[in-house]
Amino acid sequence: MVAISTQLLIAAGLDIGLHYFCKGTWSSLSLLLWFLPIAPIVVILCIVYGVLIYPKYVSPYKDMIALPNKHWLWGTYAEYGEHNYEQAEYMEKHYPGHAFTRFHGPLGSDYIMAQSLEAHVQVLQTHAYKFVKPTFINRGMKAIIGNGLFFAELEDHKVQRRIITPAFTHSHVKSFVPAFMDKIKLVYNIFDDYTKDGPSVIEQVPVFVRLTLDAIGEATFGVNMHAIDDENNELLAAYHRLSTPADDPFFFLCNGFIPGFRYLPFASNRKMQQAKKVFRESCRAVLMQKIGKVSEKKLEGKDRDIVSILLRDSEHNWTVDEIENQIMTFLLAGHETTTGALTWTLWALAQHPDVQEKLRQEVRAAFPGGVDDISSADAIESLKYLNNVLREGLRINPPLPIAVREAAEDVTIENTFIKKGTVVQLSIALLNKSPSLWGPDAEEFKPERWDTRPMEHAYGYSTFFQGPRACIGRRLAEVELKCILAAFVGKYKFEMISPDQTVITDFVVTAKPMDGLPLKVTRLEGW
Repeated sequence: MVAISTQLLIAAGLDIGLHYFCKGTWSSLSLLLWFLPIAPIVVILCIVYGVLIYPKYVSPYKDMIALPNKHWLWGTYAEYGEHNYEQAEYMEKHYPGHAFTRFHGPLGSDYIMAQSLEAHVQVLQTHAYKFVKPTFINRGMKAIIGNGLFFAELEDHKVQRRIITPAFTHSHVKSFVPAFMDKIKLVYNIFDDYTKDGPSVIEQVPVFVRLTLDAIGEATFGVNMHAIDDENNELLAAYHRLSTPADDPFFFLCNGFIPGFRYLPFASNRKMQQAKKVFRESCRAVLMQKIGKVSEKKLEGKDRDIVSILLRDSEHNWTVDEIENQIMTFLLAGHETTTGALTWTLWALAQHPDVQEKLRQEVRAAFPGGVDDISSADAIESLKYLNNVLREGLRINPPLPIAVREAAEDVTIENTFIKKGTVVQLSIALLNKSPSLWGPDAEEFKPERWDTRPMEHAYGYSTFFQGPRACIGRRLAEVELKCILAAFVGKYKFEMISPDQTVITDFVVTAKPMDGLPLKVTRLEGW
């Protein structure tokens, strides 16, 4: 038996109500009407049970070491809120040596956190297919972007990954560099306009969101989404609505916890459905053209986007809905995480001007003719220090600092019994900055460490995750990020706007700077 939250009670009531209403049976309606007057009493009893009784006396994890509970109703959320990725780091510092620890969510709900390296290995790799994404995440996001690779589970995930992997080979990824560089040159115009009269403060996130979206749009399905040159176009607006559902936290939570909520006639739901219609109609128009080329054998080798490769080279008989789902998956996963990775790395470079200058010298030496010299993946990947800077930036500030899994069956890991339905939080940030894996300076930004100190375990760099669900687009993301970093650090200088500048992390879907990351940008001569 598990703690019952208010959301689940509402969900249950809604499910019952819709079921009885649609059936139209008077006996069912009578039963529902009889239950309504006592519903408040049931809710109060459930809250008392969930807050006072279940966590201390019933929970299978009642004896597990737990994060100090700061609030009787909201649990640890009262202290950590959106910064829940810091919980595992706190426990590791104050209660080291445990495979798993526990924390309380709202209304006494139980969650456990993987703490040890071996616990992470078991969940992410050894028993990877005994865990799935939690129901509330699937319900909130899957209805929007569909059952693509990111949300596919168990055998479905194995099949999809096997079919899609060939489209992400290194040879295919390298072919995207010219498209990336074309987009970068367009953003140069924005930066040059800002800095034409001298140094200027520019918010990095809004600009690079547009760049990464256009870049991944070209790579994914060969379409210019015009995010850079027309940020108000209908397709872009629809995508932003679909990719940022958490911007409206109340409706995001309701859709996650209440079955059928997205069908209710609220303005937010109507806007989401309209955005989904606009985006999918645009996708379908492009897809039908590509499918027509395939049937006529006119889809040529120059069509190098991922969708064209899947349609042309895959033996799988793709349906239009399947391809649409994959497009949304690639766009959302590629765009959101790349933007976060890029802006956090620029923040690290602004904090470490010596590292930035060393990187600039490497870029300019390798490409003396300027950005036009960056024409191939082989050239950009030959820059050793650039590779170190990128990996160190991704290690220190992973765009996805935590992952959440739900046990699909009972499983025992590190002598800890994990009951089916238990939500397990995995800490990528904890692994990436583990002193046992990286040494006492693990939390410091030091690109040189990649030359002098190999990590003690592959999981010490888990930014792209590990195991059978590791990021399939890792190579694509790394090449794109290297192109952008080289091009912008080579031409511009990025500085903090003041010595005491701080950045607050906004973490809903990915971790990004909350204030857009304003930095002082100076255009440099000689390149």
